[in-house]
Amino acid sequence: MSRDFFVVDLEFTQYRKQVGRPMGFFSEIIEIGAVKITGDTHEIAGNIQNFVKPHFYPKQAKESMEFCSITEADMKTAIDFATMLKEIEKLYTPGKTYFVAWGMEDYNVIEKGCERYQLANPILLEDCLDLAAAYKHMNNHDYTTSLRMATEEHDISAEGHWHAAYEDALKTGKLLQKLLADGWKPEDYFAAIET
Repeated sequence: MSRDFFVVDLEFTQYRKQVGRPMGFFSEIIEIGAVKITGDTHEIAGNIQNFVKPHFYPKQAKESMEFCSITEADMKTAIDFATMLKEIEKLYTPGKTYFVAWGMEDYNVIEKGCERYQLANPILLEDCLDLAAAYKHMNNHDYTTSLRMATEEHDISAEGHWHAAYEDALKTGKLLQKLLADGWKPEDYFAAIET
């Protein structure tokens, strides 16, 4: 049986100013979007679309919220970090599901959040499929293509907003579906990076 794919995109806080960085600052997730794609039919079999409440540095979240068009009203519906992990566990099974993201930053932000909240990370690092790195490898590029450019190269609809977690996860999922339909296999990528 083929592995399923849990395709995720996270929006998270960042601190870009030269001064005033709070002591111990780390990026907190403020939105999660995800789709589960079945390994056998490559169809969408579940999704997550939630705002996530920043706990440690809510003041620093304001700038990131504005960039992502997240409002205070949106944040009133936000779930907490632990609940977000439970939502992930409903669609991702360790060792049986690939955790797919465009780059490794989404995994790293979850890992750091788990450390700070003192919670177990439900995602296995060995399940992580960096689709940006895989795309770079399959095209023999010397550079990493942006998700926007990769979707344009494959005529995937760019409707909706960029930097909206669910819409970006859906675009990544559609790109993955197209690559799989064209014969690409994740095993090829994992075999290549092991050599």
